[in-house]
Amino acid sequence: MTLTIRSRLTIWFTLAFSAVLILVVGVVALKLYSQFDTETRDTLRNEEQWITKLVANEFLHIATVQGEEYDSLAADLNENLEERYGLKQQFAIMAIQHNAEKVFFSGGMKDIEQLLPADFWERRAGVYNLVIADDDYRVRLFKRGWGAAAVGMLNERIYEVAEEAGQILVWLVPLAMLFAIAGGWLLAKLALRPVVAAARSAESISLANLTKRLPAYSGKDEFGALVSTLNRMIARLEEGIKRLQQFTQDAAHELRTPLTILRGDLELAYQDENAADETRAWLQRILDRVIALGQIVDNLMLLARSDSGDYPIHKTRFRLDVAVKEIFEDLQILAEGRPLIVHLQNREAVEFFGDESLVRRLLLNLCDNALKYTSQGSIELSLKKVDTKIELAISDTGKGIPAEDLPRIFDRFYRVDKSHSSATGGSGLGLAICQWIVSAHGGKIEVTSDLRKGTTVRVSLPGKSGQEIS
Repeated sequence: MTLTIRSRLTIWFTLAFSAVLILVVGVVALKLYSQFDTETRDTLRNEEQWITKLVANEFLHIATVQGEEYDSLAADLNENLEERYGLKQQFAIMAIQHNAEKVFFSGGMKDIEQLLPADFWERRAGVYNLVIADDDYRVRLFKRGWGAAAVGMLNERIYEVAEEAGQILVWLVPLAMLFAIAGGWLLAKLALRPVVAAARSAESISLANLTKRLPAYSGKDEFGALVSTLNRMIARLEEGIKRLQQFTQDAAHELRTPLTILRGDLELAYQDENAADETRAWLQRILDRVIALGQIVDNLMLLARSDSGDYPIHKTRFRLDVAVKEIFEDLQILAEGRPLIVHLQNREAVEFFGDESLVRRLLLNLCDNALKYTSQGSIELSLKKVDTKIELAISDTGKGIPAEDLPRIFDRFYRVDKSHSSATGGSGLGLAICQWIVSAHGGKIEVTSDLRKGTTVRVSLPGKSGQEIS
């Protein structure tokens, strides 16, 4: 699935916003952790200094004294430790060798010596994270000449902050993601608004109205440069098309006069009673080719003038059904002597407001095509009013049009059957002219065909231009 630019910009904005959010939260979390870790280490270091100073000043000889003096010092030491740590979420424990036996003195947590890991006193001096009585403690182990000691404190501040931060992130992250998606979509929409406007304007620009330009963009950014470049390119195309149209008109105009003179000379020569039959037959063939060439020149001039908008369209109200009936009668005459039946069905009385000469030319071209490519069978014409539309259809049982050729049949000089183009006299301009005539009257033309079964051409004209005759 191909994503639109707006969707891709929204995704990138959301991902960037999420990355920044995660980075900020991560930096804040690390900063808090670092701060709490530093405070904890400083506190434990202070306690280490206090215990070291206490032993050095008052209990340095506790490991060597005996009897009542030992008992008195031991009681004083436990009392000092309990007094300092009993009301805090901290503990202290000292391990002193006395008479080849390790004796423990502690304060702040009862039976702390039993709650510590079995190998704790064999570890190197340093700071450890331990779980004691289902709580997380930061413990500092240090060793001196008189023995070893450990001080610990709850790590609750770090975990409390982590828990609160987690609870905040549970609702903050989804909310932030929604904000990022909505904001990204809105920003992408605003940023691409000039692009959408330019695309809509570009859709309406065709060979018939190259005077239009993309809407002006006041910004000095890359899009402004693109709009200016495209407008300059359209201007160059307009100039080139105008030159080509002018050349086509001039060429057709210049060819028309000598072709008219040549046709007149050939007709005079053909009327010469003293000419031999072979000569008259040869003159007839040349005259037919000159007449066909004149028709091509006329068609070229019509298309060139229609492209430039110079062709005069004179609209009047006329009986469309009468025009269809007259074309039908001409078609019957042309089909005489061939195994071909011409039908006129559903001819409703309809008035139409349009250029009668162009509409008749449309009917002639379509009927001429049907006659050229239908060797036997039938050709049917119909005219009716459907709702607010006037529907004209011409169907034949000819050889049909291959599916791959249908999209190109309205292209100029395109022939479906190149090998028969000379025999049929087609120049590849007839359907292009038909399409222009229908478009000039605000209608639509469609062609459907089955190979070796026949072709149907449907012309739909706007109902506002037509009116039934009662």
